[in-house]
Amino acid sequence: MKTAGVVQGKSRGKIGDGLDVAARIVLAIPGAYCAAAACAMLLARTLPAARLDASLWATILSFAIYCALVIWIFAAASALRAGAVVAAIGVIAWLGAGWAT
Repeated sequence: MKTAGVVQGKSRGKIGDGLDVAARIVLAIPGAYCAAAACAMLLARTLPAARLDASLWATILSFAIYCALVIWIFAAASALRAGAVVAAIGVIAWLGAGWAT
């Protein structure tokens, strides 16, 4: 049975919980923003529309991507896993945007 603050029978304590939350906050604000910006670049270059319309739709969709990433970062099992996934999304989108030009 799991209770708050207990992971597999071991208590992490207040410092461990605080560091986990701090890591997720640091990851959520700049990390999710960079990944969403990279996704916006990829979408702006690949959406089948005029350049202006594609840029506008990519920007609108990037807000949804950012919100989804922030929610997922705090719902993930660990901050390390969340960081790896956000970094992978950002790098793949950034490389895809560079390739799409």
